[in-house]
Amino acid sequence: MEFKRISSQKISEKVEEQIIKLIKEGSYKEGDKLPSVRELCDFLDVGRSAVRDALTTLKGRGLVETRQGEGTFVTGFNPKRYFQHMLMPHQKELESLFQVREILETSIVKLAAVNRKEQDLIAMRKTLNHMSECHYDESGYHDCEFHMAIAKASGNSILQELLESISSTMAKSMADFHCLIASKPELIHDIHHQHELIMDMIVCEDASGANEAMLLHLSYVKKHMRKGFSIRSEFIETI
Repeated sequence: MEFKRISSQKISEKVEEQIIKLIKEGSYKEGDKLPSVRELCDFLDVGRSAVRDALTTLKGRGLVETRQGEGTFVTGFNPKRYFQHMLMPHQKELESLFQVREILETSIVKLAAVNRKEQDLIAMRKTLNHMSECHYDESGYHDCEFHMAIAKASGNSILQELLESISSTMAKSMADFHCLIASKPELIHDIHHQHELIMDMIVCEDASGANEAMLLHLSYVKKHMRKGFSIRSEFIETI
């Protein structure tokens, strides 16, 4: 089997397309292990962020799964899980998805405050430290990892899978929002403070406080997400 070199346009989507094509053709079957992120970077001549973004989307579609300490494995191609029409939702669909995310994450964070283990806290702290060091990665990767670490700490694998699916579906539409945050120090400060508050509530095993902190954070994100759509709509109308 051979991988083809990737052009610079829509790199992560091209990576997704090649992996999906290989799965559909049977080059990688259910249960097979995919090459490591580093190997995929070398095969495709792309950066790590493009490969990680592609794998995150494929996980959300249910095409692959990551096993701790082992790697990424094919779960089998199932057209019912390949919601291509939802990959770039419009504003109304994104609002609906965000409402579902609010319901999920406010419940997830309460469970995390009760069920979290020491390794969960270490994983959360690691993502927060990365965000602080990177001054907020405009891809939103570490932000997503923080929320997924909370989902894992909940101890409910189904809720974790639901959140991962919704997050990957929203990822491309949220790209402008993450770029906006990365460009404004005051937004970075607010987001970081909100994440720290959520973390503190989980550390203290305060389920109610964690719920309130998460709701405050998601409300803040939704407000600025709407502003982003408004600015983009005004720009499009002037073209």
